[in-house]
Order: sequence, then C-alpha cells, then structure tokens
Amino acid sequence: MMRWASVACSLGLAALACTGASSAARATRSPTAAKPAPTQARAGTSAVPPREADGAERIVARALTYMSGLRELAATAPVKGRVISRDQMVQRVEHELDTEIPPAVVNASGEILFALGTVPASFDYRRGLLDVMRAELLGFYEPHDKTMFLGGDLRGAELDATLWHELVHALQDQHYGLEKLLDFSADAGDWQGAVHALAEGDATSAMIDAMFAPKGIRAPDVPDSVMDLESALSTGAVEQVPAIIKRSVMAPYVDGLAFVNALRRRGGWSSVDEAWRRLPASTEQILHLDKYDAHEAPEPIPALAPNASGPSESTYSDVYGEETLRILFEEWMPARAAREAASAWAGDRVTAFSDGQLTSVAWRIRFDTAAAALNGLHGFARGILMPEDQTLDGRGRLPDFVSAADAELASRSGHVCRERNIRGPMAVRHRGRELVVTLGPFRRNSHSASSEGSCGAALSWAALLLNEAKP
Repeated sequence: MMRWASVACSLGLAALACTGASSAARATRSPTAAKPAPTQARAGTSAVPPREADGAERIVARALTYMSGLRELAATAPVKGRVISRDQMVQRVEHELDTEIPPAVVNASGEILFALGTVPASFDYRRGLLDVMRAELLGFYEPHDKTMFLGGDLRGAELDATLWHELVHALQDQHYGLEKLLDFSADAGDWQGAVHALAEGDATSAMIDAMFAPKGIRAPDVPDSVMDLESALSTGAVEQVPAIIKRSVMAPYVDGLAFVNALRRRGGWSSVDEAWRRLPASTEQILHLDKYDAHEAPEPIPALAPNASGPSESTYSDVYGEETLRILFEEWMPARAAREAASAWAGDRVTAFSDGQLTSVAWRIRFDTAAAALNGLHGFARGILMPEDQTLDGRGRLPDFVSAADAELASRSGHVCRERNIRGPMAVRHRGRELVVTLGPFRRNSHSASSEGSCGAALSWAALLLNEAKP
C-alpha cells in the first residue's frame, strides 16, 4: 500500500519516527511474505513474470478475482496493472514522502529519535526510511491511481504473495475508502497508526490464507507467536538502519495480524468488515481486543508548554500511542517487559520545539492507574541509565539492558535525570497517573551535536508540565 501517511505512522516510533503521519508508503513485505509456500502457484494467480502492460492487467484481474472470493469482499471495479523497476518504485516513494508529509514533520521525527538516544547523530531519518523501502519494496497498490504496481523482477511465489497482499488493499479501498483514511492528517498519528495496522493485518491474514490454501490452513490457525518469530527473523535486511525503525515498520503487520486473526476466530471475515465500519480509535485497541470491544477511547492530553529557557516554537505535536511506547521500551528492556510497561497506556501528547538552532522535546503520558505510571517511570529510567549510544547496534543486536532493580532504585524519588554529552539531558517525573519526559535542549547539524541544557532545567520543565496536568 502506497501512502506515506501510512509509513509515517506505522513507524510509530517511526511515528516516533515518522512522527505524525500515521501510515506511510508501505511495501508488500509482510512478516510471512519472505518465504511463500512452494505450492502457492496452484492457488489461482499466474507465476509468469509480467513483461507487458496487457500481461500485467490480465495477471492483476485474475488475482483480484481470486482474492475477492477468498477475502469474501466483492470487487466493485477493476484494478489497473503496471510493471515498473525497483528504481521507479523508490522514486515514487520518495516523491510521496516529499509531497504528502510536511518537511517539518519529517525533520522533527528525526530529531525526536535522536533525542531519545535511539539513532546516532549522523543518522538521516528521511534517507533511512527510503533505504528500508528500497530493500523491502516488491510491489504496491496505489489508492490514488487505483493501480497495482509490480516490480519487473518479480517471479513465481514472490509475485503471487505481492499480488495477494496488495489487492486486498484495493478491496479495502473500494469498500472503505482507504485513500482518504490514510492521507496525512496532522495530530492523528496514533489513530492513523491503528487504521494502518488494521489494513496491513487484514491484507496479511488474507495473504496467508492464499499461501496455505492447498494445505487447508488459514491464518487464524497459525499461533500468533509464530508470526512474532517470523517478524524477528525478517527485520535485519538493512543493516545501516537502526533497529527501532525496522521494528516500527514491522509493527503494523504483526500487531494488525494478531488483531484481525482474533476477530476472525470469533466471527470470520464479517467481524473484520465490522471493524472497518467501526474503526479502532487507537493502537491500544489494536493491541487489546477487549479495549476495542469496550470502546475504551484515548484520554486527550492538551498542548504542552515550552521550556522557558529553551526554544519556544512548536514544530510538531501528536499522539504517539501504546504501540509506539512499546517499541521505544523495546530499546531498553526485553520485549515481554516492554509490552507490560506500555500496556496500561491511557493517552499521551508529544511536542517538539525548535528555534532553528536548538531543539527540545516534551512527552506527557497518562496511564490507567498510578501503579502503571510507576512501571512506566521504571521503563524510562532504564533508558536514562543506559550509557549513551549503547542501543545503536546497526545489526539489531540486543544491548546489555539496565536491570529492573537498578531502574526502580534510581526512580524511588519519583524522578530520574541524566545529562548526556550530545543529546542534552533526559529527565522523567512521575505523579499519580502521569509521567512527563523532557529531552534536551541540544544543538545538531550534519557535522556535530552538543548538549545545551542541564538536569536542573529539564526536571523543572517536567515539574511545570506535571503541575499543569489535571489530577
């Protein structure tokens, strides 16, 4: 699916990363698409590589008919087919990134990732996203053009998997207006991230059905833990891209697939169609089906005030959501602990401030209970205590995590702060159900970065934002 509103947001942390746009140009490279079943060519599409426009049209038409029946969603219009090179695909992705997402959002996203200590000072966020797309992009459905774009080098099972996945996006677009849902919308990051996860989970679940149809296996028959393993094995394709971005790109597929499969287990595809008619309100609802059922909406957090001693112009403000919080915590603790620390998320607001020279960031997070907020404090403490740049292993290897006991000890006073050489201070304060994280200020350009703040100022800013919070 080609929508940068989708990349951005699915980047959750790439919403942290892509900050803001909820769902960006996503290629067909799902957790399970890398190794399709060798028997899948029998399932209804042609494994002959498309070489001419009319050949592509025929292949797309056959695949659309097949997936329409399998997905139980009637095609209401034909889908055009077009063969393009990988370079042409990347050029289209780059054009959409530059035209759909405001440059200030892209820039702020990279600055926030740097402020959190998850990417090195030399990392170019925009270029990193394009590197991932170049490595992973096989084909995509473009809602605006109503066209299925296929890589000219696709063959056999890889071609089938790409068609199956992306043509479900075409069916979603025909029935539910996918194009409008995933167009970039300011201050809608978490919500668009949830829609992106639903879209990718739906398409991936149907694709798995098609892959294993000859064996009589459906996606809901496969344990979610197997999908998690496939995801972990498929995120190392671009070594120079930080692991947090690769995890962010994969998250909508894995989380969305678990959500869709849970719906299918209890009501088949009609339950998934109902989710399209009553969209999830947050990634929290994607991660917790019971919260979706209960209509548990995010609690709104008002705008954050800048630090009096730092930059005052707000360059980016959005809601990150539970999925992004979990992806961040996975930088600092094992995956299970990260899920637990993020699971009682109730609402948040992140804002980046800049004057063109200095940057600072504030993030206020509300949890369901005071106890859950304390667990969140311990999670951030593990990141604050971790030596600077320890997480920046380009090969995705796990760091030596700070122990939970050390984090708890450091945060007994209700706050933790550490001054960092190039990123500025990182501070967190806790009160009741609320946490406030402040980062910077720091100065960064293409050649260097330096801290321009102190823990005293960072903690004072956090205290001010907590005092403005409602009990």
